[in-house]
Amino acid sequence: MTVKQPPIPLQRIVNRLRVAALRPAVLGLIALFVAGCVGLMPSPFRPSPGPKKAPQPQDLAEAFDIVCRNYTLGPDDELTINFQTPWNLPKGSFRLDTLDKLEIKFAFDPSLNEKVIVRPDGMVTVQAIGDIQASSLTPEELAWRIQQRMVEADVFAIDETQYDVRRAKLVTVHVVDFFEKINQLLNSMRGAQGDRNALVVGPDGTLDFPLLRGRVLAVGRTISEVEAIANRLYKQNVMRHIVVSLGLHVAQSRKVYVLGQVGSPGAYPIRQPVTALHAIAMAGGHLSRTADLTSVMLISKNIQGKPIGRRLDLKKIFDVGDVSSAILVKPYDVLFVPKTYIEDVNVFMDEYFSVVTRLHTFLKALGN
Repeated sequence: MTVKQPPIPLQRIVNRLRVAALRPAVLGLIALFVAGCVGLMPSPFRPSPGPKKAPQPQDLAEAFDIVCRNYTLGPDDELTINFQTPWNLPKGSFRLDTLDKLEIKFAFDPSLNEKVIVRPDGMVTVQAIGDIQASSLTPEELAWRIQQRMVEADVFAIDETQYDVRRAKLVTVHVVDFFEKINQLLNSMRGAQGDRNALVVGPDGTLDFPLLRGRVLAVGRTISEVEAIANRLYKQNVMRHIVVSLGLHVAQSRKVYVLGQVGSPGAYPIRQPVTALHAIAMAGGHLSRTADLTSVMLISKNIQGKPIGRRLDLKKIFDVGDVSSAILVKPYDVLFVPKTYIEDVNVFMDEYFSVVTRLHTFLKALGN
């Protein structure tokens, strides 16, 4: 036996049609409400605006100090190295060194004159008396030792020794070529690296100087500090008269990190003070359709090394020429360019409808 359904009243049908007609409008209002909520939602990328004060001259000086004058070395930094010799030394302070070329002359017997080279062991070989220590002596001290050895060996004739050998200078030492070790060091470096003498800070933060056994720790030190250490080690070990000078050729370790809605997010080395806008330009510029230049986030460190963040409105620079956000970035700063509010809403709505669709499919499957 079938039960006959009562007819649906006409008014109910009209009400259902009205609800169906209003549904798109209601959905649109809900979407606008959600968009407003997203815009008002607190976000780490949209903090309260920072100070409105424009950059002062001391700001540039401080940034220049950090990037340039007080630059501390890091891995991959490339240094130029030059070895020089002092042009002027106090009288009597010059000391013979290995590879120096000497000419020994005898006042009363020129046949004994000869040219010698200081061997790596610091000795020279003189005819008639053999080896004698030369390194670390002044030319006058070496000449006096040769003269004493000649007298002891009876090399001089009696008529030549009638002079008071304690006062007469029978032997003189002339330095023909000096600082030869440095010249050969420079030639070997040019042969290995071309016309430019360069050192690169290794991944372990050290520098490998020629002829020094140990490596010099460079990370965290200024160029002048590393230079002073290298000069001290050279004078203590292998080269007494050498002067080392270093220069920063390529600053690879000092980078600014640009993330978010830019052409090429990543780390970019900065060789000079740059503004946040310059850093974004280095990263390929902002994405015009999705980037929100009014809320760029700059994450830096204060004097105590604690991270701090500030919001930069870079759009004002283009719109009205307001340079209050032309902040200079420092090494290791992070710039984040967020998406616009509209783009955030689009992402939210995409996720929302994706969840609703999956939920509807799930419920439909349960109903079946």
